[in-house]
Amino acid sequence: MSIKSAVQKTIAYTKRNGVRAAFFAALERLSYTVRTKYNYVSVSEAVLKEQRQEYKLLAEAEVLPRFSVVVPLFNTPEKYLRQMIDSVVAQTYGNWELVLADATPTPLSAISEYAKADPRIRYLHLEKNAGISENTNRAIEVAAGDYIGLLDHDDVLTPDALYEMFRVIRSSMKKNRLAKYSLCPLRLIYSDEDKLDDKSGRFVEPHLKTDFNMDLLFSNNYICHFTMLRADIIKRLKLRKEYDGAQDYDLFLRACAEAALLMPQASVQIAHIDKVLYHWRIHSSSTAANPSSKNYAYEAGARALQNLCDSYSLGGEVSELSHVGFYHVSYGDDVFKRRPDLGCIGGRVIDKNHRICGGMYDGNGTLMFNGLREEYSGGLQHRAVLQQDTFAVDVRCVVVRPELASVFEEITGMKAEVSMSEAADKAGTLESENSAEKVALMSRKFGEEVRRRGLRVMWDPLMVLRLRNCSEIT
Repeated sequence: MSIKSAVQKTIAYTKRNGVRAAFFAALERLSYTVRTKYNYVSVSEAVLKEQRQEYKLLAEAEVLPRFSVVVPLFNTPEKYLRQMIDSVVAQTYGNWELVLADATPTPLSAISEYAKADPRIRYLHLEKNAGISENTNRAIEVAAGDYIGLLDHDDVLTPDALYEMFRVIRSSMKKNRLAKYSLCPLRLIYSDEDKLDDKSGRFVEPHLKTDFNMDLLFSNNYICHFTMLRADIIKRLKLRKEYDGAQDYDLFLRACAEAALLMPQASVQIAHIDKVLYHWRIHSSSTAANPSSKNYAYEAGARALQNLCDSYSLGGEVSELSHVGFYHVSYGDDVFKRRPDLGCIGGRVIDKNHRICGGMYDGNGTLMFNGLREEYSGGLQHRAVLQQDTFAVDVRCVVVRPELASVFEEITGMKAEVSMSEAADKAGTLESENSAEKVALMSRKFGEEVRRRGLRVMWDPLMVLRLRNCSEIT
């Protein structure tokens, strides 16, 4: 990130949240920068050659799924346009089409040479600029692929991006013993990503994502790039122009909620590829360089999330967090009626030194963000301050679905709080009655029981319990 961009971010953050919050945000970012080293390693030419050979052999033996990559264009600089197209042409998986929907008043001549050289490149010159959603929808409507992916006009794909998408789809087909790719249960596939600094040419700020997490998606569009959706789903849902700026987020929310919000087990329809397949370009006018440059996009994101909550009668009220583009959903005391997929909601436990000493546990039983200052957000993706699904939560700061109260009390020996207002009354400064190890054991055991019943465990870090004698859990 450039010094100018960093200064712009700091000034904007200070205006929104005050000097103290800005100080800790800057301190955490500096600490993260010093502590984190990232070196993107591209796939070797030998591996790419193997992928091309495998594709050729498979394509000769069977009909493979076709991918459509759709790109809305508008006054795209030729340099970026060529790099974007070249990144698609370089794919090791060959059954694709690139659909370019161009709203630039004068047709872009550079595209003609690409289209002549490769018939897989389709160019639509639009009569008018109807906005990014409607422009993209024109490309989606004519796309002929089994899966359709979204690519921004100034970003680039890694050469193995489509191959990796194919590999996940093929694995799902084999697992489910299906013969037609149109029957594949995977509705949405997304990958990790990083940013491409336009000035230095370096890859920075990797976003190594978690597997599908519904409540984390409610907190932020963590799915982002590179994402592909099954054609029948994206053609039905499409992008909605009233959410321009956050049109992808609105689409992902609706596509994922259909499968996973009320049916947690159906989240297997959403796949994560834990590999960087997308480089998001940073330049002077991009959101990647300065998020506050597109505040309208984050306001649109909040509206899209509120619309989803209203559509599913969740009773949730969406508010924006201190970091732009990140949200919090408050459900009130009816949360378990509104969210039948939730078994419990847990919060943060803070020690006398203002550090996290209890809260969210991962599948290995590790306390996440252990020892993190409560003023810190947990890194570039601010995971420590976001609602999210998790393996288990600290039993000292938890609200339990009423039907699970007896189970909770049997496991912990403590009275179960079954409403958000009861939990709020309990919050304060208390003595810890159990050792850190015992708390961790009880928390994991209860979390296992909740998930065994097909319910989610949600962590809400805005729920806070302060303890006078809490020690860090190792």
